[in-house]
Amino acid sequence: MKKHFKVSLCAALLATSSFSMAKQPEFSQHHCKAAETNAQHYRNFPSALLEAQERHANIGKVQQSRAKAGSDSSDTTQSPYALANEVAPNYIIPVVFHVYGTVHNGDTVNDAVIIDALNKTNADFQGRTADFADIDPEFQSIKDSLNIEFRLATIAPNGNPTSGIIYYPESSGAGNYSSSDVKRDHWDNYRYMNVYIQNDLYADGVTNNSGVAWYPDTGMSDDGLARVAYNGAYLGTNTDENFRSVLTHEFGHFLDLIHTFEGGCKRGAERRCSRTGDNTCDTPQQNSWQMNPGDGGILNCMGQTINWQNFMAYSDQYANYTQQQVDRMINGLSSPSRESLWSASNLAATGVAN
Repeated sequence: MKKHFKVSLCAALLATSSFSMAKQPEFSQHHCKAAETNAQHYRNFPSALLEAQERHANIGKVQQSRAKAGSDSSDTTQSPYALANEVAPNYIIPVVFHVYGTVHNGDTVNDAVIIDALNKTNADFQGRTADFADIDPEFQSIKDSLNIEFRLATIAPNGNPTSGIIYYPESSGAGNYSSSDVKRDHWDNYRYMNVYIQNDLYADGVTNNSGVAWYPDTGMSDDGLARVAYNGAYLGTNTDENFRSVLTHEFGHFLDLIHTFEGGCKRGAERRCSRTGDNTCDTPQQNSWQMNPGDGGILNCMGQTINWQNFMAYSDQYANYTQQQVDRMINGLSSPSRESLWSASNLAATGVAN
């Protein structure tokens, strides 16, 4: 079990007493602005909200398909969902990192740091970390992993070889919807997952916001705006072992996951769990974003233990996704704005095919 640091999700404060000391980020309510940015996007573009509603209407089909696949097995030691995940397609996503400046809050961003961060994010999604086995008993039977691998592209849009990591002069604002850097530098959103690494995500002089991402949306992909924006100070070995999973959290948003604490805890929402909060029924409602064993308790307003170790929470010990979260991600991967990324023809064209 990893040591429980008091960490925060999408923004952080650095310990300043010694250069050699580990950074101790600290949670705050609006560190990850995915909820706000996506809500604003739907207000600005009602057609995007309709697209999302149509996409979510298909999640039941994914759930039925995965459960049926698992029920065909005689192995009763795993849940049908876990069995179905083993036989699901191996999703491969070609990724390009756009890096603006190589020193973020005193930390260096280079190829080694990015490769380490991406490898660890893959381990998170695939359930290959030690913490995947070290979660509260209430969630052992419903924890799940996604058979996905994010790979650095090796072929650029013009057909030339690439490392999948592109460096630019220092800049800011990639977390703003209509970022000029994103518009200018993006690679085709239907062929590559674009990740933008900057230190000042909102061009407001604040350098301790750690990330933001948007849910699947064809309008954004058409305009080259689909992305994850992330602070290089919190990539891989530039931060502690737990906080580096915030990149996993942002990738979850990119695949259509919502914060587990959205909407708070309301007794009346329990029977409408597929349409309230994070829209998944196997992640118990949370009273607030600040719920960990050491700082807010882990029992919600109905006395239920929350999945505080969930990658989509603000967690002191990131460890797992749930079955219905994986259903939602698989459904997101099949949406018009994401399905071309993992098509066989695109994997060959971007140089990431097996």
